[in-house]
Amino acid sequence: MRMRPRLLLAAALVGLAAAAAPRVKAQWIAPQEWLRFSVLTAAGPAEPPPAILRALRHVAWAQHRIVRGEWSAVNLARKYGTTKASLQATNHDELYIMPIGRRLTVLNKPGELYTVRRDGETLSRIALRFCPSGASRRAACEENLVLANDLPGAALLNDYEFSKGDRLLIPHFRVPRFDSFHFPLRGAIRITSGFGMRYHPLLHRRRFHDGFDIAKPYGTPVFPARSGRVIQTGWVEGYGMLIVIRHSDGWTTRYGHLSKIFVHPGQLVERGRTMIGRVGSTGLSTGPHLHFEVRDRHNRPINPGRMIGRG
Repeated sequence: MRMRPRLLLAAALVGLAAAAAPRVKAQWIAPQEWLRFSVLTAAGPAEPPPAILRALRHVAWAQHRIVRGEWSAVNLARKYGTTKASLQATNHDELYIMPIGRRLTVLNKPGELYTVRRDGETLSRIALRFCPSGASRRAACEENLVLANDLPGAALLNDYEFSKGDRLLIPHFRVPRFDSFHFPLRGAIRITSGFGMRYHPLLHRRRFHDGFDIAKPYGTPVFPARSGRVIQTGWVEGYGMLIVIRHSDGWTTRYGHLSKIFVHPGQLVERGRTMIGRVGSTGLSTGPHLHFEVRDRHNRPINPGRMIGRG
């Protein structure tokens, strides 16, 4: 295995010492933790400015509270010196919607910030999970983990142990693939009738509304809110021209009042890419809009607002 000179020197020194001393668990404090133990430095803000984290050479992280105007995960990542995929992987979320007040873990380097799950978890076990197969490739990946996290060179000789709650940067992580719900229309979204009880404008009585009515001009393209397979198309009373798509977990989405349908039952469609139809005003409708529903595997209607950005 090829190692950088400083790692090789550190490993050799530790190897000589190991012959005369019993093996003990290495005690190590991450560079980003040093400031916490300094008695000469006043406590900093609970949420450090992005420029401070971005300027640090060592890996650092913090909690960031979303404020008004921070709607883009790409822009937020740039402020801290990382990438959108890094924020997604670290927070286990697509970050399709970032509501005001939500707290996210942010970091200052590209990569996934992994949290050690239990005491005694070792470097080799973490590498087994995140590194590619093959002895040489895994060894190179372990070296990258050591360098990226400023671990001692001895970590490559004696399997390094971590404590529960420790953080480790995974520089070459797998870009997450999310299977979540998006809005089925592009551009600004204006919901004219929400989920729940309402006074029906045509039936003139209170009635439960199973989804969202989203106002858009006649003929606006409609896309799947989530990838799946078309199971029904055509005219359905009340809905007018309707498309029903079943997703990988058995949930379904419905798209009603369409003016045109471009798909057929059995067809696989991709979220945000396959144009399945166009906005219309068919069925019980007072004007052009899309009726959009989300239903669980038992065919019960679910508030779409609770599912957007989730899978």
